[in-house]
Amino acid sequence: MNATPGNVHHGSPVRFRDLGLTEFWLQNWLADDPARLGLGQVKILAQELNQPSGGSLDILAANEDTYYSIEVQLGEVDASHGFRTIDYWARNRKQYAGKTHVAVLVAESAAGRYRTALEALAESIPLIVVELHAWKGATETIIVPDAVIVNESLDLGDAPIKKTAGGASKTEADWQERRGVWQFHLAFEEWVKKHLGPVRVDYSPNSYIGVRRGRRVWAPLWPVSDGARLYLPDPDGSKDEESLAYSHFQERLSAVGIELGWSPVYNAGANPITVRLATGDLQKSEVQDLLRASFEILSLNTTWSDRRALPDSETSSPDAV
Repeated sequence: MNATPGNVHHGSPVRFRDLGLTEFWLQNWLADDPARLGLGQVKILAQELNQPSGGSLDILAANEDTYYSIEVQLGEVDASHGFRTIDYWARNRKQYAGKTHVAVLVAESAAGRYRTALEALAESIPLIVVELHAWKGATETIIVPDAVIVNESLDLGDAPIKKTAGGASKTEADWQERRGVWQFHLAFEEWVKKHLGPVRVDYSPNSYIGVRRGRRVWAPLWPVSDGARLYLPDPDGSKDEESLAYSHFQERLSAVGIELGWSPVYNAGANPITVRLATGDLQKSEVQDLLRASFEILSLNTTWSDRRALPDSETSSPDAV
């Protein structure tokens, strides 16, 4: 079967069971070519992964340090598969600590009774719900993935998933109407490119302007009246617990009237440090040092705390402006 959308206007929708296909067949079909999941360039780490207390996860996939706990079912989403998806995701967060973890539920339909509950869950945990639509033509059947529910804070890199319950993608013109965040993002982009390195601005998210470093959203800018709220990677690479770097910058920024927060659920823990900034704050050395440290953790092999522990002769000060 072809997983590419192709020319479907001469076909008609069909249920997997009407084709004589089973849930196990669908699981194997997805595992044979994980691009069929619609999650980008993921690789399969395990299939039918046994859990310590019983049960087995259908598919565990990964893209670099992001792990996807994937549960597959035929038909409409039911309570059993939905809860198991969250259960396996929670267990894998503990078993594979230090990774970014995302829960993925794959089904033919998420339009039934549990749609509202899944949308509510996706507001607070890293959850993706993918519908697989089968279309039967005269000579072939094709299967098309469609992400119908996505936690908006998730950074999915170059994955084709762009759809969320929040609505259509925004454009640059849309953001120009939000004057506070628009002026801030112009100053922010200019400073970062001059002092830290190349970045790319992504205007498509529905609720924030994404400042990308490579494939990753390094700094999403959520609009506030006088600037933006940022969610940054921890300079020590922590995802779950507050780090020495966080404590250091929390103290320094508090001294100049800026409060840091810790949000381990944002982007599945990959961007846990939150800070509200106005345009003028970009001139403060304390803010600049935090931005530099969170920027460097994406490319350096050592954490901010490790670099501080080295003798001066081996490294420059991480707080240099």
